[in-house]
Amino acid sequence: MKSLRIGECDIDIIPIIKGLVSEKQKVVDALSSKDYETAGVCWGIEEIEAVRRRAEITGDNETNDLDIVYLYKLKTFGDVDMPDPSFTYIVDEFSKKNVAVIPLDMSDDEFAEAYCNEVSTLDFLKENKIIRKAMKKEFSTSSPEEFITEWDALINEVKGYRKMNLVKERFVASQIRDIAKYRRNALVLVDYERFEGIMSILEEEE
Repeated sequence: MKSLRIGECDIDIIPIIKGLVSEKQKVVDALSSKDYETAGVCWGIEEIEAVRRRAEITGDNETNDLDIVYLYKLKTFGDVDMPDPSFTYIVDEFSKKNVAVIPLDMSDDEFAEAYCNEVSTLDFLKENKIIRKAMKKEFSTSSPEEFITEWDALINEVKGYRKMNLVKERFVASQIRDIAKYRRNALVLVDYERFEGIMSILEEEE
């Protein structure tokens, strides 16, 4: 966990390896040690609402081929699940208090617009190549952190995806700063592989 103060707000940021069930304990420990006024997660508003209302929604979760390969490789380090257990847990816990969790990532429409701007047709066509390469690749098995770093480097071989990740980091950092304008404290969950980039943006703006 990384703690920082932005204006009059104390922000605790936890990098989460998405999909890994054991990561949820970080959130359990954080919520048991401090009374947070609010929380934010790196999901769009649609993802948060889908999880919050999942008892009302029928049908399977949408999982693309890249996510399937990711989870298959990640399970070397323990049980895996989607939607992410850490993010789901925090949505559930704050829902019990009738507090809406704040979306830090782009909405579907915002993502679609950014994707069209940053990802070329050629980049999109490279995804199948990345999927095949990921299936064959022998990732590091020494820690989930090393795995996710290697995985992210593989994804970032596609220029458009690399550009989208930078767009996401800037967007999430701006959302965290927005939270600080009207809250006293907050717990924030971000994707492990985007954590350093987000922190660099926040610290540069201080």
